[in-house]
This record gives sequence, structure tokens and C-alpha cells, in this order.
Amino acid sequence: MTNMVGQVLESHKITFHEDELPPEGLSHNRALHITVQLEDKFIARVLIYGGSSLNICLLTTLKRLGKGLHEIRPGTINVKAFDGSQRATIGEINLCLQMSPTWFDVEFQVLDISATYNLMLGKPWIHATGVVASTLQQVVKFEWNHQEVIIHGDESNPIYTNQTVPVVEN
Repeated sequence: MTNMVGQVLESHKITFHEDELPPEGLSHNRALHITVQLEDKFIARVLIYGGSSLNICLLTTLKRLGKGLHEIRPGTINVKAFDGSQRATIGEINLCLQMSPTWFDVEFQVLDISATYNLMLGKPWIHATGVVASTLQQVVKFEWNHQEVIIHGDESNPIYTNQTVPVVEN
């Protein structure tokens, strides 16, 4: 009986291995960016950042996706930037993002700022979905239908090479 319990617990374990490291090994200093799909568009430069207490969507990203300002719900959240400055969000919007075999309905705070990413997925998304992200291996892993799903970072394994697909980039 103990063996069976061990096998069940083992199947719900996400692990990372040395052979998953990018070619430069431990010496890289990259942020973890992935590509996701929203309807018929692919959104590159989606930052996975466990240091953020919010999911952020840039206003410019929404416009490039063809979303109107009327789709943004009023919000009252103030965001504190890395430099200590604060700004109010424009509001919030839910976007249904496809990642590999599944979809995630994500609530984003909309900001009118300049950034190196299009979307930022922070702790609310990471915790709600049970995702485990590794900036070292440049992958995001999660369990879906009792299977481990692996999404590689944009720079470590280009996912989409067909440029006929509309891609939103910075």
C-alpha cells in the first residue's frame, strides 16, 4: 500500500532538471517571458514575475489587441513602481489567455506606462493556477488533466516561427 501512495504523490510533483538549463547554463540573467494566445492573436513578451502582487496589462497592448476603453472596468488600485513612485490604474479587464492545452481567465490591472513587456503575470495568476515558474530554466510548468505542461520562455525556445500569425510585440 505504501508504494501506491508514493506513486500517487510522485505524479503530482513538478521538478526541474539540470538538462533543462539554457545553453549558457547558470550564468544567464534573463527575465522569464512567454508567448500566449488571445483569440486569434499571439502575445509575445508576457513577463512572469513572482515579485508583483498584480497582473498588469499595458494600455498600448489592449489597443493593439483591438480592445476598446469601454471594456475596461473602473478600478481603484494604486501601483507602486520600482522607483517608489505611485500611479493609479486606468481600471481592470479580464482576458482569456490560452497557454498550451488550456485557457486561463486572468484579471489584469490596466496601466498607461512604457514597459519592456506586453503583459505581466504576477502572484495572483501564479498562485491561482498553481504554476511553478523557473527563471533559471526559463520555463513555466503546471499540471493540467494529471499531465505536466511545460511552456518554454521566448528566448530559450522560440515557439512560433510562422510570422503570418498576428503577434503583438513591444
